[in-house]
Amino acid sequence: MKTFSKLLIIISFALLYSCSNNDNTQINKDREQHETFLDTHPFNQTIQLSREDRKKQGLPPNAYYEREYLLTMNPSLGRPTPEKVKLINKDLEIAKSVPGNSRSWEDRGPNNIGGRTHVVFFDPNDVGPNNGDGIDYNRAFAGGVGGGLWVNEDVTDANSSWTIIPGVASNLNVSCYAIDPNDPLTMYIGTGEIYTFGAAVGNGLYKTTDGGLTWNTVPINIAGGGDQNIAGDIFKSGIFFITDVIVRDVNGTSEIYVGIGGENYASPNFNIGNPDNTLGLQNSGLYRSIDSGLSWNRIEEPNLSYTEGNNTFYYIPNDFEIAADNELYFGTIGSPLSNQGGGLIYRSVNGTNWNLAATISGADRVEIATSKTNSDLFYVAVQTFSNQADLYKTSNDFLSLNPMNEPDDADNTIPASDFTRGQAFYDLVIEVDPNNDQILYAGGIDSFISQNGGSSWQQISKWTNFNGLNALPVPFVHADIHAISFRPGNSNEGLIGSDGGCSYVSSFNSASSSSNAIENRNNNLNITQFYYAAIDENGASNGDDFAGGTQDNGTLVVNNAQAGPNPFLLAVGGDGAHTDIDGADGYVVVSTQYNNHRYYTYPGYSFRYCVTSSNCGDNAGGTGDFINVAELDKVNDYLFANSKTFNGNNGIEVCQLFASTSNCNTITSNQISNDRPTAMKASPFANGNPVLFVGTERSNIFRVTNVTSSPVWTNINPNGLLGSVSDIEFGSTEQEIYLTVHNYGVNNIFYTGDGGVTWQRKDGNLPDIPVKTILPNPLLPNEVLIGTEIGIYTTADFDSARPNWIPAINGMTNVKVVDLDYRASDNTVLAATHGRGLFTGTLDTASIADSNEISNEIFVTPTVSNGTFSIHSELENTYDIKLHDLNGRRVWSKENMTLSKQGSQVQLNLKSGYYILSAYKDNIAISTKLLIK
Repeated sequence: MKTFSKLLIIISFALLYSCSNNDNTQINKDREQHETFLDTHPFNQTIQLSREDRKKQGLPPNAYYEREYLLTMNPSLGRPTPEKVKLINKDLEIAKSVPGNSRSWEDRGPNNIGGRTHVVFFDPNDVGPNNGDGIDYNRAFAGGVGGGLWVNEDVTDANSSWTIIPGVASNLNVSCYAIDPNDPLTMYIGTGEIYTFGAAVGNGLYKTTDGGLTWNTVPINIAGGGDQNIAGDIFKSGIFFITDVIVRDVNGTSEIYVGIGGENYASPNFNIGNPDNTLGLQNSGLYRSIDSGLSWNRIEEPNLSYTEGNNTFYYIPNDFEIAADNELYFGTIGSPLSNQGGGLIYRSVNGTNWNLAATISGADRVEIATSKTNSDLFYVAVQTFSNQADLYKTSNDFLSLNPMNEPDDADNTIPASDFTRGQAFYDLVIEVDPNNDQILYAGGIDSFISQNGGSSWQQISKWTNFNGLNALPVPFVHADIHAISFRPGNSNEGLIGSDGGCSYVSSFNSASSSSNAIENRNNNLNITQFYYAAIDENGASNGDDFAGGTQDNGTLVVNNAQAGPNPFLLAVGGDGAHTDIDGADGYVVVSTQYNNHRYYTYPGYSFRYCVTSSNCGDNAGGTGDFINVAELDKVNDYLFANSKTFNGNNGIEVCQLFASTSNCNTITSNQISNDRPTAMKASPFANGNPVLFVGTERSNIFRVTNVTSSPVWTNINPNGLLGSVSDIEFGSTEQEIYLTVHNYGVNNIFYTGDGGVTWQRKDGNLPDIPVKTILPNPLLPNEVLIGTEIGIYTTADFDSARPNWIPAINGMTNVKVVDLDYRASDNTVLAATHGRGLFTGTLDTASIADSNEISNEIFVTPTVSNGTFSIHSELENTYDIKLHDLNGRRVWSKENMTLSKQGSQVQLNLKSGYYILSAYKDNIAISTKLLIK
């Protein structure tokens, strides 16, 4: 039997797709196996649960990642394989990545709305002669879950901006940090978030030795062996989740401790038998290095181990702390297999011998806060097995551990017995003031302060004015608190990380009665996770109009956006989903989770009516996916949405849109009764009678005519199509169709020029990554862009039997791109990312291949400077020069600059960091990279 990889090699040399009978037989077998995986996977049940029911079962409130798991799984394995993805991080590749006329993606925002942030801390080096601006400790770092690492030069100033740090990929899930007490220029960050059941996979530990300017990966020689198959279950080897990192000073030597976790890349609440897939569990445990991270050892004491079946695993440290007497402590989190090892607290004097300090019955995740002056005093927050939060206190170094009073959130939907509202697995924080161990902080949905060692609490933030919170005079901070840190030298000031980004606390003590004591600090902290986005097709005479749906930050909109990042407004809250603008007809369709689609006027965004349901409510378990597939036919004013029939069969809701109401009915076919639509595209060439193209979860694509009367479903499948369709786009006619697929381990790109009679496979040299969206350049028939799991790729030879795909991430870097929208009037492309907001670029007739041919023409000396450098050209020519930072913001430009081999000097006063310099000539850009220190 041929392997799938051999099949790829065989067909890659064929211009037109054709298969032998054996080929078809293998594809059919793979499809059957894929369908079996889809049928039996428990996510099919959990993705239908309401937010409340998900919390009760310990599941993240957002079902998007579970759906992504099903959509992106390798059909041969029954699971996604993100561990195989290699990040694009070579300087040369970034320099070559020059899509469109601007030859650099430009960050468009939002610059006022953050995203899920687990790490916030002040720069310990920002003091004295190193503080730069004369103010000590006002420089800060923030790490996003999926948004990389950022720096702000003065987080106390509301007008100060965040800048992304190079060397840490933009799609990385930053989970924890540590500062070396012997050398604060040395810092560490860990990646991968263990609390969302494999949704936020990391790639290890990073280190800086220059105060955060540059970062490099730290190789950790893992224990526990490689990939394993245990009783039919798959255990993938590697470092996917770093739970915490800490550095301890031992007589001038820095000892580094890292907690490495493992997680089911699936729900932990079911017995997944197809098979179970676990990332890194055999390698999990406590790791130690005493040589600056050059070598590592896992601490494998018997009392740190547990047994699953006949196999030995090690407890997962969740939170490290150093007591006032320099002893080490860590709290655990349970095994993803059976919750073994949760609710434990260990201590060590020497870092190699560990003793059990406490066992908390019925607990899983453990967070510890320790007094900096009293080595016997500790505060503990735990997640119980019911996912509620409990608080404990010990004044005798865990000889006894006593329950503590809990905060009572003024939100009347949050019970007095659980300030996390059933989300202690997701948002749970406890911290103690480093200068006063009677001042204590706790975070769940909101944040709280105790000034008497936990005897009583005051609320210091709220996430809404609803639910009885309107009269509470405290600051607004986005729901779901993940981190609280203190400003060195003044612990009454600090930072809070939440699902809404970073907040600066000017006074913890007054926050319970002053609404201004905590303020958002999200200026250009663009780590927003979009699902869909749209650009108005009618041009940009007064600026660009964008709208898009985001994770937990609602549907965001901006009108008349100017160059660079822009502030966005909230059109509707919750989780935003499918969004599209029909500027010609004056309306926009926005969506929230499940099959809830709303009609708004445009450009005013005035709500008119609920398109697909009577009250736009949360209809979990009803007719749509959490982030529901939908399509707006702007030619004929119809909305198509993934739905179900009255009998529960898969279907498509067809809604004709009017100014104040819609007329909806559901169409279906026995061809999709058990096959969920995953992509839709209305033909822009069908005026008066809609024609809809539908891609499905189970390797099908249909052309549906007579949509509004007696639908006719015609299967136009490529024979080699395997997986879940992610996008369908057209070329210059309805005969030209571009199709992409979500999955790992498959052919992800197909093309037909004859309406689906024959198809060609177009993966070429593309890595094995999910492809989410595709866009042909209408000005260059052979140039095509795709959005993938790790950013934009493009090819200039799409008509080749094996197209050459290259990264096109200049200004954007590595980040998941989920949607591409195009405005033909000025050839603008809008890229929606899941972790870095929105970007725009421009298409023209100068291909990427043309640019690469002369990419060595321009160079800079020195490549590392203090802002004074020379720009050289191999040929004497006149260029337009533009300099962008890695956020895509233009920081300097000069027109008609004459360059030669001798070079032209430039003196700039710029912040430290990496920059992309682009020289433009004859509509072609040559880009290079430089570093300012």
